[in-house]
Amino acid sequence: MERLVLTFNKQIINRYSFNKDNLTIGRKPENDVQIDNLAVSGHHARIDRTGNDFILTDLQSTNGTFVNHKQIVSHTLKHGDNIQIGKHVLLFLASEKQEAGAEEPAKEPDLDKTMILDTAKQRELLAKQGKPGTAVPAASEKTGVLSALGGSNLGEIELTKKLTRIGKADTSEIRLSGMMMGATVATISKRPSGYTIASTGGRTKIKVNGKVIHESAPLKDFDTIEIGSHKFQFYQKESK
Repeated sequence: MERLVLTFNKQIINRYSFNKDNLTIGRKPENDVQIDNLAVSGHHARIDRTGNDFILTDLQSTNGTFVNHKQIVSHTLKHGDNIQIGKHVLLFLASEKQEAGAEEPAKEPDLDKTMILDTAKQRELLAKQGKPGTAVPAASEKTGVLSALGGSNLGEIELTKKLTRIGKADTSEIRLSGMMMGATVATISKRPSGYTIASTGGRTKIKVNGKVIHESAPLKDFDTIEIGSHKFQFYQKESK
């Protein structure tokens, strides 16, 4: 079972198992992972299980959430990832067997030693190792599209990146206006299993087919997405 190991100053404080579909992290006691430190926001971050993936989302915390020293809004966790929240570190472990070698935080997995290949790169390497004259069929890939509804001038937006940020910030791939619109109100993740939308918290409501989502939800063809006053329809098309 996947686990989190909470450490402070290289000392293990606690361990947490993923016995449900999401874990909340923050300073307030109602969180699944409570970190009682003023550098940690009341509701700081959340991890959602989506199929075989575990997606970490920053809940617009004051000091930010970092994975392997890089600030994130949303991130798909891999075995050995270090999640920095304030001065605490959460080590993500993909199974109990893998935790056996991580009892001491100083011996955490070396991310530089193993490269996780993406699907396209893996197919390329497998094709090169195939027998001469043997063709390796390429898997059909689809690209998600958000089609703006209600007279919006946004048109159709192709979701080609692994992570698409939505909000009014200049760094957002999809920039939306509105008085209640936050800097980053939602993200859409692209993975081999499909697309998933996640709310980052804040006052802007995110709806899928009329239902408010507070965490994350997988997307399927012709789902209707509402982000504040903006409305879209999601579908997938064959990649060129």
